[in-house]
Amino acid sequence: MTSTEPVTEINLTPQELQILSELDSRQFGFLKLNTSEQVKKKDLVLKAVKYLEQMLIQEKNEKDMNDNDPDLCSGQIKQEKETTIDPKTYCKLGHFHLLLENYAQAMSAYKKFFQLKEDYWKDAHFLYGQGLVYFHFNAFQWAIKTFQQLLYVDPSYLRANEVHLRLGLMFKVNNEYDSALKHLTLCLIDASPCTFTKLEVRFHIAHLHEVQRKYKTAKDSYEQLLKEENLPVHLKADICRQLGWMYHCIDTLGDKSTRETLAISCLQKSIEADPKSGQSLYLLGRCFAAVGKVHDAFLAYRNSVEKSEGNADTWCSIGVLYQQQNQPMDALQAYICAVQLDKSHSAAWTNLGILYESVNQPRDACACYINATRKSDTNNNNNNTNNNNNNKWQQSSCNNTASSLLVQQAHKVLQQQQQHHQSLHHHHHHSPFSSLLGSSPGSYLGLSSSDHQLKVSNHLF
Repeated sequence: MTSTEPVTEINLTPQELQILSELDSRQFGFLKLNTSEQVKKKDLVLKAVKYLEQMLIQEKNEKDMNDNDPDLCSGQIKQEKETTIDPKTYCKLGHFHLLLENYAQAMSAYKKFFQLKEDYWKDAHFLYGQGLVYFHFNAFQWAIKTFQQLLYVDPSYLRANEVHLRLGLMFKVNNEYDSALKHLTLCLIDASPCTFTKLEVRFHIAHLHEVQRKYKTAKDSYEQLLKEENLPVHLKADICRQLGWMYHCIDTLGDKSTRETLAISCLQKSIEADPKSGQSLYLLGRCFAAVGKVHDAFLAYRNSVEKSEGNADTWCSIGVLYQQQNQPMDALQAYICAVQLDKSHSAAWTNLGILYESVNQPRDACACYINATRKSDTNNNNNNTNNNNNNKWQQSSCNNTASSLLVQQAHKVLQQQQQHHQSLHHHHHHSPFSSLLGSSPGSYLGLSSSDHQLKVSNHLF
């Protein structure tokens, strides 16, 4: 709504005003206005937003008129005319936008309140709402500062457990593990209602042990969670995926043969719990490839592509398999798929360089190696500037509730542990792909083997 549009008068009944007076940032994640059960309340909140915006527009129109009125020559009179809107109006508007999951509008309203209210820090609900918006936009530095200020102002705040939960997750992403454990533990022992279950909080603590390389503690924690009777299916899938990948990667968890068997078993259980998980299928393919089950590995990769086409890691691993089977043309196009999906994928660029070098194209190989180094440096810089490379797992977060937002935040850390590739070593074997895919092994995946010289578009460099 703009000041040039005709103003339609909006009236709120005393009953509606009473309901609206009870709404603020504390209901975020609990009151889900975008569900069918809350249609009436959502309509009321939308009505309130229009009501408040109408007030602000009318105030702006009056201010513009006053500025153009030559009779109001006194600066003091003008100042009195310009300060008729209570700053809390903006704060309330921010709360409503937050509950509607209109995060940009919420941030704008909170910012206005921050500018107009000198003692803004005394309003705990404002600090909580602003912290939630910062958290949503991954502005972790500002979210941490705001949440810490809130806990200082009001240590017994009603949503302190939600604050501790988010602080724990952000500190985990920032590699501040002691602080992360402190806040996640405080959330776990808090009996107040929370958007996360105790089992989910325990999972994040277990994963914290994993990223700290306390693998035995992490494994024991994951296994204890798997024994819980009421374990949600989505959580079982995540736990089994983490356990499986730990068995695959961590030498201290047993001999290699036993670990690979356990890894495959855990990942298969993860897929049973969540058949749509392209990530678990990709990791299963990695495990099959490690034990020489190339046919099974390729099937897992193919299924992963069907579930999540935009995964550069999967295409890179497909390229590795093709290259190991002495099928350079198919490997080339798989690597191209990987770097087109993620131009900062250093493993794909490195393996592409090895591929060019193996067919005596040193200039192209050199370009790939340089690109791998350059892109890797850029990626490291991005990781140090507030996690700018998290779009893989948060493309739909604008429509999610607090709980799903936290799941996505957690998955960011999970994927950071899972997306590491080893440099390629050459092993030439008879190709098993002909029996699987027919005469053209790349045809199923949209690959072609028609060229005699390896080529790649210049724009990729």
